[in-house]
Amino acid sequence: MKKSFFLIIGSVFLLCSFKGDGLIERVYPELLGDYEFYKSVADRSVSYAKDGKDIFQVTINKKDQILFYKNKKKERKLIFTETKLPFLDDENHVLFGAKNNYEPLFYREDTIVIQSYPIEYQDNYFIKKKL
Repeated sequence: MKKSFFLIIGSVFLLCSFKGDGLIERVYPELLGDYEFYKSVADRSVSYAKDGKDIFQVTINKKDQILFYKNKKKERKLIFTETKLPFLDDENHVLFGAKNNYEPLFYREDTIVIQSYPIEYQDNYFIKKKL
């Protein structure tokens, strides 16, 4: 009896872990994919990715996760939330983060802007990779 109970519970957890109907897939399917760092802007200065030696990438997947990579090595993983920030002027944003510490990801067409990666407190532009 215990064996079949654990088998059923394990099956339920397994099925739930593969469920792919998250926020990003439902509401923002155009955001799914891989992005490459293009440039960082702060005040009047611009730093281009081609000028540096490191390669920064971001992946947005169907599990509502945003994955950050430096030189193809995963550095961190955060999740998206359905909450919006009403005081932002730009409606094209979605929040991501962890444990009630969220920040906006701005998007327009094939470009996303993140203010904490790879350079904090700057507008970091990533362009979606073409298939």
